[in-house]
Amino acid sequence: MAKYYITTAIPYVNAAPHLGHALEFIQTDALARYHRIRGDDVYLVTGADENSLKNVQAAEAKGTTPAKLCEENAELYRKMADRVGLSYDIFVRTSMSPEHKKGVQKVWELCNKSGDIYKKNYRGLYCVGCEAFYEEQELENNCCPEHKKPLEVVEEENYFFRLSKYQKQLEEMIESGKLKVVPESRMNEMLHFIRGGLHDFSISRSMRRARGWGIPVPHDPNQIMYVWFDALGTYITGIGYGSDEEKFSRYWPADVHVIGKGILRFHAIYWPVMLLSAGLKTPQDIMVHGYITVEGQKMSKSIGNVVDPFDVIDRFGVDAFRYCLLSEVSTFEDGDFSEKVLVEKNNNELAANSGNLVNRTIVFVKNNFDGKVPGGQLIEKDEAFISLQKEKIERITGQLDQMKLKEAIASIMEFSSNANRYFQENEPWRVIKTDKPRAATALYILTNQVKDLAILLWPFVPNASEEIFRQLNCKMGSWQDLGKLTLATGHVLGEPKPLFRKIEAKEIRASTAKGEGKTGAQAQKPTAQDGAQAKTEGKPGTSAKGEGKTGATATPKPVVPPQPTTFADLDLEIGEILSVEKHPNAEKLYVEMVKMGDGERQIVSGLALYYKPEELVGKKVIIVKNIKPAKLRGVESAGMLLAAMSGEEVEALSCPECRAGDKVVAEGTHPKPREQITIGEFALVQLDIRGYELHANGNRVLAAGKAVRSLRVSDGRVG
Repeated sequence: MAKYYITTAIPYVNAAPHLGHALEFIQTDALARYHRIRGDDVYLVTGADENSLKNVQAAEAKGTTPAKLCEENAELYRKMADRVGLSYDIFVRTSMSPEHKKGVQKVWELCNKSGDIYKKNYRGLYCVGCEAFYEEQELENNCCPEHKKPLEVVEEENYFFRLSKYQKQLEEMIESGKLKVVPESRMNEMLHFIRGGLHDFSISRSMRRARGWGIPVPHDPNQIMYVWFDALGTYITGIGYGSDEEKFSRYWPADVHVIGKGILRFHAIYWPVMLLSAGLKTPQDIMVHGYITVEGQKMSKSIGNVVDPFDVIDRFGVDAFRYCLLSEVSTFEDGDFSEKVLVEKNNNELAANSGNLVNRTIVFVKNNFDGKVPGGQLIEKDEAFISLQKEKIERITGQLDQMKLKEAIASIMEFSSNANRYFQENEPWRVIKTDKPRAATALYILTNQVKDLAILLWPFVPNASEEIFRQLNCKMGSWQDLGKLTLATGHVLGEPKPLFRKIEAKEIRASTAKGEGKTGAQAQKPTAQDGAQAKTEGKPGTSAKGEGKTGATATPKPVVPPQPTTFADLDLEIGEILSVEKHPNAEKLYVEMVKMGDGERQIVSGLALYYKPEELVGKKVIIVKNIKPAKLRGVESAGMLLAAMSGEEVEALSCPECRAGDKVVAEGTHPKPREQITIGEFALVQLDIRGYELHANGNRVLAAGKAVRSLRVSDGRVG
């Protein structure tokens, strides 16, 4: 059994947790659950960074003590971890743990023994928000580059760490991948910083300036440890360093630290050299996520757009909340959140796609096969379908191994869409009247597809996953069960229930109006998984450590799934790209002005990593005209540009001989475009490249009477 040790960052507790903390907790949990269901020996550490000057100042502002403030706020972070389902093994409070104090003081003494700690007088520019000194050349308009506030001048005698001594060694570690920083852009950022020259940094504060709050420096009662020297040590004291060496040797080094981009320097530079100095191994990976905005704007109390994660979960459920953050927000870049998108994703992807597959399959077996998994004889097209789904499972596994959470969850939705399509194409409701054995074979395969879907979903929406297993009346499977027909003929299924409730648009309006909006049981209609706790233990088939039962009391009403989106619902048209600009807020996005049959429109696409602007200007591309307009990182996009994808290859689909305004159709279909479709509805349409040609549900797609072809992708998906 392989070990997998993962941590969240250890957040300051000077204020209540916000949406960004929820995002990090959920991302970390998804990775931990993935490795648990694979059978790894997983350990997850989180906690509260309490020994900071920020906490002291926040306490003074509230007229309370640092100890009381930390106790109150640390409990909020613990509750947040429980509510979002963070399957942690230990929550470390740095001001309260004697094991933590002992461990970080041991690290200090080892670094001192290595000759890397010395004392000197120092004068510098200090940001309390970052708990860090800055050089003048690092400032932006004489302000902290992170908090955009003026810095204070601090002059005192402190202990310093010889960071400069490790510059070459650290650079080589990051370059070689021995210390891996993900994504690559963040690795390059750190290499640039290192090559600019590393300077020794202060690792203590005077007892007077720290107000006596924090962990004392060994053998010097007049100095308090620098909060980052203290807090980073949580990653080793949380697994027994200095108190349980057997556990420490079992789990260290960390496989992954999950952190926000604002604290990368502390983790990729300070932390590794502290460990090197102390003679300890360095972590393997540092996964860096971006910041999160709300409807394109930074969260601000003055704007009134601060999102309370507790409130969102109370009203919409934890799985809808987790799914939205993991599927909508880029794993590694900045992202945006809105309740509107949460509702769309819940209704169009969770309910109409995955929930629909689970419910229709189990209900059909119950009504036509006495609730028992039927048997059957697989034919060639069944084998081909199962093979296709196994390829999808391999892709999902690879994406999760690379920590690409957003991409993995999109692939899981494709897996579910494929199974729904198999249901539709095999028409068991019709076939059972004339060929019951054939219908039985289809449902035998589909019940096992539902089992596979439950396994795939567990890292992302654990409550829904465990509810699927309850309805299948079987134990939770492992990752190794994927792609296998392990639900045997004759197995008795449980009772089918709607898996996800449809959220009404009026619930968004009520929740965003000032002074209005019900919370908790008043606002939330029960669904099948509401009887489960909001936080599960994180081990297959077990329940929560924390709290937050939703307690369904009413009989749920059956969900009537909407009509599935088809190719005929799409309005596809050729557009000529007139200009291409870089997106002001996202390095991977372009903003294109495209000439259509009825005028010009602005499109935002993710082609910046694959094309130079001049390579796109003049291209005749395929645009989904009736996709719902959306703001992508703050820029309006009035359509979607189609591209073919296979592995790392991405190609904008084009038709050089076409004219702007030419319609794109599929053989054998009669277009009846809807006025507007969502991105979730679009995802349900099967578009793919086969033999270099674009197909929709197996039919060739034509533009100007000719097949739409890819030049570089022979077989792949389209989006």
